[in-house]
Amino acid sequence: MQTILKGIIAEDRNAIEEILRSTDFFYEFEIQTALELADATISMGEEKSGYRWMKIIDDDGLIAFANYGKNDFSTHSWELYWIAVHQNSRNKKLGSVILKVIEEDIRKAGGKILWIETSGRPHYASTEAFYKRNGYDLHASLKDFYADGDPKQIYSKVL
Repeated sequence: MQTILKGIIAEDRNAIEEILRSTDFFYEFEIQTALELADATISMGEEKSGYRWMKIIDDDGLIAFANYGKNDFSTHSWELYWIAVHQNSRNKKLGSVILKVIEEDIRKAGGKILWIETSGRPHYASTEAFYKRNGYDLHASLKDFYADGDPKQIYSKVL
């Protein structure tokens, strides 16, 4: 049985790293950045750190997570920083489930738009398809942003 929970605890940190590594999508510096956000949240709490977390657990432990927060330079925009499902649990619609819960959480907090940045390299075609299936529109593509041939794709959805 799968359960969706809000927040993270110190015991989740290793599982977050394992999930990110299992996907084979992220550069090493991206994994380290995600872990820094987890550390900040664990040490300061969600309110002080500004980072919210949602996670899915099953009998084996943490299998998916997402990290998001309000953009401090907007009255109503939020950003999804991370969303990842362990490779062993992919293709079960868990990403869509956790994304819907996040959207509802943002609505309840008065948010109106969720912005998502992702890579546009071919390896990320399934990620971009995922966002499109979930109602997100591509608004910009910044050529060679992450690396040569690796554009930043900016998606959003009005909630």
